[in-house]
Amino acid sequence: MSKGDNLSEELQILKDKAKKITGKAREEYLEHVSDLKEKLKQVTGETSEKAKQIIDQTGTYIKENPQKATLIGLGVGVGIGVIIGMLIGRRK
Repeated sequence: MSKGDNLSEELQILKDKAKKITGKAREEYLEHVSDLKEKLKQVTGETSEKAKQIIDQTGTYIKENPQKATLIGLGVGVGIGVIIGMLIGRRK
């Protein structure tokens, strides 16, 4: 066996090892991506459910306490108005 043949065989072995490593890395990557997608779906679903609950609770609170809800809304509106007024005043 000549040095050229031996070198060619070693090169082929290295190519095969590289293919195996690349294949394993690709499989692990796809597995992690799949896991992340599932976790994202779960978190998105949980967040959506919590938002629906908050909206329902807010609606119930408003129905049960219309005067308080009106005052809270008025207070928030006044607060936002004051902040916007201050920002506009700074521009001039």
